[in-house]
Amino acid sequence: MWSGVILVLTSWPSFGTAGPQIPGLDKVAHFGLYAVLGYLVARALAMPRTRIALLAALAGITVFGLLDEVHQAWIPGREASVADWMADLLGAATGIIAAAHLLSLAPSRQDLPT
Repeated sequence: MWSGVILVLTSWPSFGTAGPQIPGLDKVAHFGLYAVLGYLVARALAMPRTRIALLAALAGITVFGLLDEVHQAWIPGREASVADWMADLLGAATGIIAAAHLLSLAPSRQDLPT
């Protein structure tokens, strides 16, 4: 569902905004959206969460981000940007790492009484 939210947000035409422009704010938005996506994907992975599974998740999100950037080339007022794609990749990696770390701190479901 979150990837759908990202696609909807990036499908809106951009005709400029009123008010002051804050340099780099769009990179922060890309980073944040993809950090949430990375976190959710890492949480959704079946047990055990291996490094290979987490790297595969990152690879999949990276391809999704690339396709989203290409898709934006056809949206009025938007453009495909390597810098945005890198912000997507860094956000996804951060989200995956955060989820993996937080899940490693949680007790295993196997340890819970039945």
